[in-house]
Amino acid sequence: MAMEVLNDLQHDTLTETFNLGMGAAASALSKIVDEDVTLSVPQLVFMTRADVVKEISNEIKSVTGVIQQFNGMIGGQAMLLFPGSKSMELVRLLLKDIVPMSELTEFEEEALSEIGNIIINNTLASLADMFHGEITTELPAFAQGPCSSILSTNTNSIGVTDIVIFLRIDFALEKYAVNGFITIILDIESIQDLAHSIDRHLKRSGLTL
Repeated sequence: MAMEVLNDLQHDTLTETFNLGMGAAASALSKIVDEDVTLSVPQLVFMTRADVVKEISNEIKSVTGVIQQFNGMIGGQAMLLFPGSKSMELVRLLLKDIVPMSELTEFEEEALSEIGNIIINNTLASLADMFHGEITTELPAFAQGPCSSILSTNTNSIGVTDIVIFLRIDFALEKYAVNGFITIILDIESIQDLAHSIDRHLKRSGLTL
């Protein structure tokens, strides 16, 4: 169930910011694979971690993805998740002209981690740029298994009461498309810091709440 954490203007501003990050990530991936890549955020909601697990598990049973811790203007954990089978299909399509098919399996986890690193870092960088802050990320970690297991066992100090920014993402190549998810898990303090950062940005832009 979606939570009302931001007002409409704050929410629209955050969605726009994430779409800018997705555009930057798509541009970076396009240069790597020499093919048009499109990334967009059709939905952004705030949810509890338990509700995110239910939301994803209702659609898919197993996910594959990348996890990164981050700190700075806000701190927390970001995950890029794809349906288990679709993630490796995506990697193979992206790398087919770069890595010989016979060697793909060896590189799949590493390649998905790098794809996740590009998408997550550009997503978080868009926040830092828009709101005049700084965010640093740790090295990406590959994860695979039930959504409930990944979201519950890879949280470090993040508590069960924390809030998740839940993004549905559309990832499209010229002849292939897959839907995925980004979860950004934040504690209450970071959520408040994010809201204040959005307000400051809106004030600088001459927009009123």
